[in-house]
Amino acid sequence: MLAAVLSWNPLLVYNPGFQLSVAAVFGILLLRKPLQALMKGTVLRRFKKPSELFSNMLAVSLAAQLATTPIIAASFGEVSAVGLLTNLVAVPLSGPILTLGLVGILAGSVSVSLAHVVNASNGFLVSLLAGVAGAGSALPGAAVATPGASLPLVGLFYLGCVYAGIAGIVLPEERWPRAAGIMLVWSSLWVVLVAVLPG
Repeated sequence: MLAAVLSWNPLLVYNPGFQLSVAAVFGILLLRKPLQALMKGTVLRRFKKPSELFSNMLAVSLAAQLATTPIIAASFGEVSAVGLLTNLVAVPLSGPILTLGLVGILAGSVSVSLAHVVNASNGFLVSLLAGVAGAGSALPGAAVATPGASLPLVGLFYLGCVYAGIAGIVLPEERWPRAAGIMLVWSSLWVVLVAVLPG
């Protein structure tokens, strides 16, 4: 699918939106399981039966944020310090928003009035999502400047995540938490590095 999209428009590879979409998808596919295993064994361990839905939502949010962090840092010169919290709302909302958007398009080909109803419902969800993003960005220390996020350091970040990325595929399940823990430490050190390095 990715190859087909790039063969249609190779210049998309330079588009930050496309880069972020691809990174988020790969992050969720490769990192969700190790991160979920880590959370179940640490922060969620105090709960006798942590909700599978909640732990999965946390893992998806964190996986997407980790995978997109270097691209955001290099493209926009800062990264969010509150993304994990805001993504707890954004991730569950994004599915219905996309679905209603597609339904609205289809409804518009049948009836403009029907499309208005669908899009009005979707507008409420989009407003809610925008409100959460705005509230998060207004928090003190919500963003960390990353002047040192160069292309070689972006590559170095992803190289450091390879172990965790393959953990959910080739390693036994009991080793997933360790792989995810190493990746979290590495990610934190990388953000500190690009924050202190001059641009």
